[in-house]
Amino acid sequence: MEKYYSGKARDMYLLNSEEVIIVATDRISVHTVLPYEIKYKGIVLNKLSEYWFHKYSNIIANHMITTDVDKIPVSFREEFKDRCMIAKKLKMFKVECIVRGHITGSCYETYIQGKPICGIQLPPNLKLSQKLKEPIFTPTTKEENGNDSEIDYIDFEKLVGKKYAKQIKEVALEIYNKAYEFLLTKGIILADTKMEFGLDNNGNLYLADELLTPDCSRFWLKKDFKIGEEQTNFDREELKQYIEYNQKLGRNVRNNIPQDILDRISLKYLEIYKIITGEEIVK
Repeated sequence: MEKYYSGKARDMYLLNSEEVIIVATDRISVHTVLPYEIKYKGIVLNKLSEYWFHKYSNIIANHMITTDVDKIPVSFREEFKDRCMIAKKLKMFKVECIVRGHITGSCYETYIQGKPICGIQLPPNLKLSQKLKEPIFTPTTKEENGNDSEIDYIDFEKLVGKKYAKQIKEVALEIYNKAYEFLLTKGIILADTKMEFGLDNNGNLYLADELLTPDCSRFWLKKDFKIGEEQTNFDREELKQYIEYNQKLGRNVRNNIPQDILDRISLKYLEIYKIITGEEIVK
């Protein structure tokens, strides 16, 4: 079985001419892949994507065929158990489709400079983490070197075509809105999320990659939410802050991460999975 792609978190193997095996690894990255792994991370990403792909399959078809490990070659079953997905081979759009319902992260940094967000001029006097009146669709390019850049809707149309642009935007906003309301019942605020799309050989649009995982979404605890403040995410934020803090002091700690930080991040991945699905990966 041929591996033909290795990303920051996923490896991809060619199963046949129409299907691939996507393996979610425990690799962790902060701009670049670090020489560490987050235990159970890949399992959470795979099983959570499976959960959401099933839940919103009535909105748009997705690339998932099965997560049944018995459907892949025997020699890989033990290694890939719970972290692999057989999926349709698609021609992916090189665009990340981000929907934002709260102003945070790079969106807030751009906003306080007085600049529009992907061509969208937001109202004045918004505070950090504040909920927007309506979610906004903010696509970015997906570059090989990781230096993605914001684009407005007109440039988005040029990249994917007018027909697909309209469909993608509508689907992305619908999934975000439905997930937002659903997650509120779990005590979670979905601040923003990223989706990716691709086409089959007949030009049919599919939702692909991952969906509503902590790697592509900001999940906040509703009970701790405060406007005007940074919120705690269920992701690698602590690791990122640790690296950036030490960089400011002139210390490169990328190859010297304390184990307790890695353990806490692992627990965050497990926790958000349990909150959303009601199930436990580690009994």
